[in-house]
Amino acid sequence: MSTLDLTLTISKNLPMFPGSPKPQFISWSTINKDGYNLELLFLSSHSGTHMDAPYHFIKNGKKIHEIPVSRLTSNAILIKLRKKANQAISKNDIKV
Repeated sequence: MSTLDLTLTISKNLPMFPGSPKPQFISWSTINKDGYNLELLFLSSHSGTHMDAPYHFIKNGKKIHEIPVSRLTSNAILIKLRKKANQAISKNDIKV
């Protein structure tokens, strides 16, 4: 079994939930001035590939660091479909 990483790359072009701020990369240090490059990263906690912990919705729910990694991986089937950009996948596309 191989692992398939489904995460999106954090970039200025990251698809966002409507109304959410887009990620911003703010230069903090540069090689010429400081001897190293460093950026500040400004983004919403709902940016990119993420999951909401139960604590997000339930007063005494588990926080993200309290959820075992084993709960986040599983066996799956990869289905390859050819779609145009921003074209939705429907249940008819994967109906057997």
